[in-house]
Amino acid sequence: MVIYVQDMIGNPLMPTTRAGWVRRSLKSGKAEVMSLIPFTVRLTYEPETRETQPLICGVDPGRTNIGMSVVREDGRCVYASECVTHNKEVPKRMLERRYFRQASRRGERLARKRLAKRLGTTTKKVLERILPGYEKPVKVKDIINTEARFNNRKRKEGWLTPTATQLLRTHENLLRKVMQILPLTDVVLEVNRFAFMALEDPGLKKIDYCHGPLYGKNGVNEAVYEMQGGRCLLCGSDIAEYHHIIPRKKGGSDTIPNLAGLCEGCHILVHNDAEQKKKLKDRKSGLNKKYGALSVLNQIIPSLTQKYQEMFCGHVYVTNGWNTKQYREEHVIGKGHGRDAYCMACSIIQGQPSVDVLDEVYLLKQFRRHDRANIKAQKERTYYLDGKKAAKNRHKRMDQKEDSLEDWYKAMAEAYGTEEAEGMRSRLTVKKSTRSYNRRDRLMPGTIYYYEGNRYVMTGQLSGGKYLRAYGHENKNFPVRKCTIVQQNTGIVYVGKRAA
Repeated sequence: MVIYVQDMIGNPLMPTTRAGWVRRSLKSGKAEVMSLIPFTVRLTYEPETRETQPLICGVDPGRTNIGMSVVREDGRCVYASECVTHNKEVPKRMLERRYFRQASRRGERLARKRLAKRLGTTTKKVLERILPGYEKPVKVKDIINTEARFNNRKRKEGWLTPTATQLLRTHENLLRKVMQILPLTDVVLEVNRFAFMALEDPGLKKIDYCHGPLYGKNGVNEAVYEMQGGRCLLCGSDIAEYHHIIPRKKGGSDTIPNLAGLCEGCHILVHNDAEQKKKLKDRKSGLNKKYGALSVLNQIIPSLTQKYQEMFCGHVYVTNGWNTKQYREEHVIGKGHGRDAYCMACSIIQGQPSVDVLDEVYLLKQFRRHDRANIKAQKERTYYLDGKKAAKNRHKRMDQKEDSLEDWYKAMAEAYGTEEAEGMRSRLTVKKSTRSYNRRDRLMPGTIYYYEGNRYVMTGQLSGGKYLRAYGHENKNFPVRKCTIVQQNTGIVYVGKRAA
């Protein structure tokens, strides 16, 4: 077992396998336990020497899984880990943030409008804006007292998408986490530049990179037909119709990402069934983003290499997937993110290092560190007719799929007549919109706590925070009053170990 050692102020020293010395040091007070996973001790006295040997860290980059392994010059592994990131959840959370911000701004604008009406200060000029590119003022629904700035935004040089930026910081923070327990001297990074056209067609020639997706095709429909193999995206039957994911009347384009080939039956079903429409959208999205993870890696590799160069000036090496595979097959090493990282680290060692892979790897999981949303949930105004839900909101909000009261009333008037619709509307019961708010001092997933002497990592709470859930123990509830919180969420957390 490898035990990691720090000096009095937390600087890493060389790890040790002398369990007896560590046990005696803990018993005599010369050391104290800092962490159980990985097992790390901190000395309480100044060591006589601080000499360290070279330690090489291999990094296997990825979007969902990142592997890291640290080896000595003789090929002996002293650390191996695999981290599961939450990078794929970033776009979803940004969309949620957008909805909350829109609702908040809409509320503020309505408040200004109500105040202006009450004071009699509403004029035609206040409800008009001159937008860039428009000669005449454009009418707006609310009082907006700020200028239009969406055409003034400029991206800085080296700008990355939010998803790529988050993944870049994850790789950087993960390496810094390893540097807290080991005095690293060198880093080896696997660099692969993925050519997506070559992944589709391995026999591609250089001139073919100049040809777009419609090259040699008789239009967009033929390109979609070839992409789906002539089969319906929902049921697998022969394609008969080409459906626009976003309708043309809503600004949808006649491009490959917006077209899906369907059979006649599924095409009718999609137009009448909201669930099937969502299913189709998800499948087409998956088809469009099948190289999403590789694309994000392509974006961050140059910046990641530069970051590592700043941290280890002159001691950063790069390799590629082919060299990693050759080393693994030559030394008969199993596949895995941690093992791949081991092969990368050993690939720069001079001579013939011995193969000594750890039997266990540490598992890390990335949790959302901050959730600044004050609003936990917002239930919309709902209308019920004889106990059954009829509509939501007086008017449709943005992206609302269900009928609003206005739409519902029009549909009832067309079906039963105005008089009958008025009678049905008078019988409606209303459940007002309500909000629930987050507590500022709440525990976030990733918090480490002890229960009956055992270490757990929190994944959620139940019954208003009275019970905690733990990673790897999904069906067990832990009462908060019997738990001891030892560390708040730090983002990337050690959750356990498993066989390599």
